[in-house]
Amino acid sequence: MTLTTSPTAQERLPRLTGKAGRYATVLLRTYGIVLAFAVLVAVVAASSPGFATRTNIFNLFSQWAPAGILAVAMTYVILAGGFDLSIASGFSLCAVTAAAIGRTEDPAVAFLAALAVGLAIGLVNGVLVEGAKINPFITTVGTGFILNGIALVATGNIAYVVDNPDFGTIGAGAWHGFPYSGMILIFCLVAGGLVLAKTVYGQSIYAVGGNAEASRLSGIRVGTTVGSTYVLSGLAMGVAGIIAASQLNSAQANIDPNIVFDVITIVVVGGTSLGGGIGSMWRTAVGLGIVATISNAFSLADINPFYQDIVKGCIIIGALALDAYARRLAGRTRTRPGPAAVPAHPDAPPGGGDRGS
Repeated sequence: MTLTTSPTAQERLPRLTGKAGRYATVLLRTYGIVLAFAVLVAVVAASSPGFATRTNIFNLFSQWAPAGILAVAMTYVILAGGFDLSIASGFSLCAVTAAAIGRTEDPAVAFLAALAVGLAIGLVNGVLVEGAKINPFITTVGTGFILNGIALVATGNIAYVVDNPDFGTIGAGAWHGFPYSGMILIFCLVAGGLVLAKTVYGQSIYAVGGNAEASRLSGIRVGTTVGSTYVLSGLAMGVAGIIAASQLNSAQANIDPNIVFDVITIVVVGGTSLGGGIGSMWRTAVGLGIVATISNAFSLADINPFYQDIVKGCIIIGALALDAYARRLAGRTRTRPGPAAVPAHPDAPPGGGDRGS
């Protein structure tokens, strides 16, 4: 006959302490980016009185709307295991298209044409990546060169100026001071997040990015899922190009060649893994806030803007280093059984996998 005894309080304490530590680790890993953003905002607001003003905040929404919208689509592409380096050139071509047609046609026609161009770009990228099975980095670098060349040839590197005042409504208009472009950005972030978190399509993107072969065996159309994210990226190029052209009432080739680095920084800083399958839209929103705040702090402090590139480079390297460390740590945890289960991550999709690390 075997006698069993209940663990004493002294024996239970290490288990409880270990479990609490694991909970704390998960919470910090999940929401540490929010804490970092809050601290950053507090420091910048304390050091720069002009930061927390209504005018400055509204200007930030307007200024970062194009990059933020592109970051929403880039989140989809990266989550599915892809990458899109053609966004700067595509964004520029869509802006040129809107301005070129807007000089003689109604703004609605110009904006629809820009959206059509963006969708065509995304479709071509998707077919090349998933249809022809070309590496997404190589594919989108190549299409980026082509798109940039088309914009330069079509415009002769001359700016197209639009005289119609209605053309600037979307980019420069506002409702009670809040810019329409900021409203579009918020809509894209919310809608993008809901689709990822609440729809079968969103779950398919996570599954494909986490394990494409397992997803294929489970019945998910991997090629269609990945290709559709490039179409979304193209649509985002169109929307962002419309906003940029509307803000300036003009556009030209190479309107903002560095926007691709801003977009990558936003997504990576937010915590979306370049390996695919890990990330969430709220993280991209926080990443956008961090990058916009840092950039605005440099401007308010009148610091040489070239230093921003150094800071952005350090941020990207640091974020990727943390991502690599988290993946190694997660791999060791999965291969080593523990006495108590680690709590499920709030962003984990059904069936396993971490969506928010």
